[in-house]
Amino acid sequence: MNKTETLRQSAAAANDKRLAHLAQQIETVRQAKHQRVEDLATSLEPLAQAMAALSDETLQTLMLIERRTREQAEAFTSQLQDEVRAFREATAAARKAADRMRQSTQGLRWRHYALALVTGLLTAVLLSGFWLWVAPPKVLNTVTLNAQAVADLLQPAMTAALKHSKGR
Repeated sequence: MNKTETLRQSAAAANDKRLAHLAQQIETVRQAKHQRVEDLATSLEPLAQAMAALSDETLQTLMLIERRTREQAEAFTSQLQDEVRAFREATAAARKAADRMRQSTQGLRWRHYALALVTGLLTAVLLSGFWLWVAPPKVLNTVTLNAQAVADLLQPAMTAALKHSKGR
Protein backbone atom coordinates (compact mmCIF):
# COMPACT_ATOMS: atom_id res chain seq x y z
CA MET A 1 0.00 0.00 0.00
CA ASN A 2 1.55 3.31 -1.02
CA LYS A 3 1.43 6.68 0.75
CA THR A 4 -1.41 8.05 -1.37
CA GLU A 5 -3.70 5.14 -0.55
CA THR A 6 -2.85 5.40 3.16
CA LEU A 7 -3.55 9.13 3.07
CA ARG A 8 -6.87 8.57 1.31
CA GLN A 9 -7.90 5.94 3.83
CA SER A 10 -7.00 8.12 6.80
CA ALA A 11 -8.87 11.07 5.24
CA ALA A 12 -11.89 8.87 4.57
CA ALA A 13 -11.84 7.59 8.18
CA ALA A 14 -11.60 11.13 9.57
CA ASN A 15 -14.40 12.28 7.28
CA ASP A 16 -16.59 9.37 8.31
CA LYS A 17 -16.00 10.18 11.97
CA ARG A 18 -16.87 13.84 11.49
CA LEU A 19 -19.90 13.02 9.36
CA ALA A 20 -21.17 10.72 12.10
CA HIS A 21 -20.67 13.51 14.62
CA LEU A 22 -22.44 16.02 12.33
CA ALA A 23 -25.26 13.59 11.73
CA GLN A 24 -25.68 13.26 15.48
CA GLN A 25 -25.75 17.05 15.89
CA ILE A 26 -28.27 17.39 13.05
CA GLU A 27 -30.43 14.78 14.70
CA THR A 28 -30.16 16.69 17.99
CA VAL A 29 -31.25 19.88 16.24
CA ARG A 30 -34.13 18.09 14.58
CA GLN A 31 -35.35 16.64 17.84
CA ALA A 32 -34.99 19.82 19.84
CA LYS A 33 -38.02 21.96 20.10
CA HIS A 34 -36.93 25.48 19.79
CA GLN A 35 -39.19 28.30 20.82
CA ARG A 36 -37.04 30.99 19.61
CA VAL A 37 -34.88 31.69 16.62
CA GLU A 38 -31.95 32.58 18.85
CA ASP A 39 -31.94 29.11 20.38
CA LEU A 40 -31.99 27.61 16.92
CA ALA A 41 -29.13 29.87 15.75
CA THR A 42 -27.12 29.05 18.89
CA SER A 43 -27.49 25.31 18.30
CA LEU A 44 -26.78 25.59 14.56
CA GLU A 45 -23.64 27.69 14.93
CA PRO A 46 -21.34 24.88 16.17
CA LEU A 47 -22.78 22.64 13.45
CA ALA A 48 -21.97 25.22 10.75
CA GLN A 49 -18.47 25.75 12.15
CA ALA A 50 -17.82 21.98 12.18
CA MET A 51 -19.04 21.68 8.57
CA ALA A 52 -16.77 24.59 7.51
CA ALA A 53 -13.80 22.99 9.27
CA LEU A 54 -14.60 19.68 7.61
CA SER A 55 -14.77 21.36 4.21
CA ASP A 56 -11.41 23.09 4.79
CA GLU A 57 -9.72 19.88 5.92
CA THR A 58 -11.22 17.95 2.99
CA LEU A 59 -9.91 20.59 0.59
CA GLN A 60 -6.43 20.43 2.14
CA THR A 61 -6.46 16.63 2.03
CA LEU A 62 -7.56 16.61 -1.61
CA MET A 63 -4.84 19.11 -2.50
CA LEU A 64 -2.25 16.96 -0.71
CA ILE A 65 -3.50 13.85 -2.50
CA GLU A 66 -3.36 15.64 -5.84
CA ARG A 67 0.19 16.88 -5.16
CA ARG A 68 1.38 13.40 -4.17
CA THR A 69 -0.36 11.90 -7.19
CA ARG A 70 1.48 14.34 -9.44
CA GLU A 71 4.78 13.50 -7.75
CA GLN A 72 4.17 9.79 -8.23
CA ALA A 73 3.16 10.34 -11.86
CA GLU A 74 6.34 12.33 -12.48
CA ALA A 75 8.45 9.65 -10.81
CA PHE A 76 6.71 6.93 -12.82
CA THR A 77 7.17 8.88 -16.05
CA SER A 78 10.84 9.40 -15.26
CA GLN A 79 11.33 5.70 -14.51
CA LEU A 80 9.48 4.75 -17.66
CA GLN A 81 11.65 7.08 -19.76
CA ASP A 82 14.78 5.59 -18.19
CA GLU A 83 13.55 2.08 -18.99
CA VAL A 84 12.73 3.05 -22.57
CA ARG A 85 16.18 4.61 -22.98
CA ALA A 86 17.83 1.47 -21.56
CA PHE A 87 15.71 -0.72 -23.85
CA ARG A 88 16.72 1.33 -26.89
CA GLU A 89 20.39 1.12 -25.91
CA ALA A 90 20.11 -2.66 -25.48
CA THR A 91 18.38 -2.93 -28.85
CA ALA A 92 21.16 -0.91 -30.52
CA ALA A 93 23.81 -3.10 -28.87
CA ALA A 94 22.01 -6.25 -30.02
CA ARG A 95 21.85 -4.91 -33.59
CA LYS A 96 25.57 -4.14 -33.54
CA ALA A 97 26.32 -7.63 -32.24
CA ALA A 98 24.12 -9.17 -34.95
CA ASP A 99 25.91 -7.12 -37.64
CA ARG A 100 29.31 -8.18 -36.33
CA MET A 101 28.16 -11.81 -36.26
CA ARG A 102 26.86 -11.54 -39.82
CA GLN A 103 30.17 -10.06 -41.00
CA SER A 104 32.22 -12.73 -39.24
CA THR A 105 29.99 -15.44 -40.72
CA GLN A 106 30.61 -14.09 -44.22
CA GLY A 107 34.35 -13.95 -43.53
CA LEU A 108 34.32 -17.54 -42.31
CA ARG A 109 32.42 -18.64 -45.40
CA TRP A 110 35.10 -17.20 -47.70
CA ARG A 111 37.84 -18.70 -45.53
CA HIS A 112 36.20 -22.11 -45.82
CA TYR A 113 36.02 -21.76 -49.60
CA ALA A 114 39.69 -20.79 -49.72
CA LEU A 115 40.62 -23.67 -47.41
CA ALA A 116 38.72 -26.15 -49.61
CA LEU A 117 40.46 -24.78 -52.73
CA VAL A 118 43.93 -24.92 -51.13
CA THR A 119 43.24 -28.44 -49.81
CA GLY A 120 42.16 -29.61 -53.28
CA LEU A 121 45.18 -28.06 -54.98
CA LEU A 122 47.59 -29.49 -52.39
CA THR A 123 46.00 -32.91 -52.73
CA ALA A 124 46.31 -32.76 -56.53
CA VAL A 125 49.97 -31.72 -56.33
CA LEU A 126 50.82 -34.42 -53.79
CA LEU A 127 48.94 -37.10 -55.71
CA SER A 128 50.68 -36.16 -58.95
CA GLY A 129 54.05 -36.14 -57.20
CA PHE A 130 53.51 -39.55 -55.63
CA TRP A 131 52.35 -41.02 -58.95
CA LEU A 132 55.45 -39.77 -60.64
CA TRP A 133 57.65 -41.04 -57.82
CA VAL A 134 56.04 -44.49 -57.62
CA ALA A 135 55.34 -44.79 -61.37
CA PRO A 136 56.12 -48.23 -62.90
CA PRO A 137 59.51 -48.48 -64.56
CA LYS A 138 59.67 -47.87 -68.27
CA VAL A 139 60.70 -50.83 -70.41
CA LEU A 140 62.85 -49.78 -73.24
CA ASN A 141 62.72 -52.21 -76.13
CA THR A 142 66.02 -52.18 -77.85
CA VAL A 143 65.18 -55.06 -80.11
CA THR A 144 63.34 -54.15 -83.24
CA LEU A 145 60.98 -56.70 -84.61
CA ASN A 146 60.73 -57.54 -88.20
CA ALA A 147 57.14 -58.16 -89.11
CA GLN A 148 57.97 -60.49 -92.04
CA ALA A 149 60.18 -62.67 -89.87
CA VAL A 150 57.44 -62.97 -87.24
CA ALA A 151 54.89 -63.86 -89.90
CA ASP A 152 57.18 -66.52 -91.32
CA LEU A 153 57.60 -68.02 -87.87
CA LEU A 154 53.91 -68.08 -87.16
CA GLN A 155 52.74 -69.43 -90.57
CA PRO A 156 53.37 -73.18 -89.92
CA ALA A 157 51.47 -72.98 -86.65
CA MET A 158 48.58 -71.20 -88.32
CA THR A 159 48.29 -73.68 -91.12
CA ALA A 160 48.30 -76.57 -88.67
CA ALA A 161 45.54 -74.94 -86.69
CA LEU A 162 43.47 -74.40 -89.84
CA LYS A 163 43.86 -78.05 -90.91
CA HIS A 164 42.90 -79.23 -87.55
CA SER A 165 39.75 -77.05 -87.52
CA LYS A 166 38.70 -78.27 -91.04
CA GLY A 167 39.01 -81.88 -90.01
CA ARG A 168 36.41 -81.75 -87.52
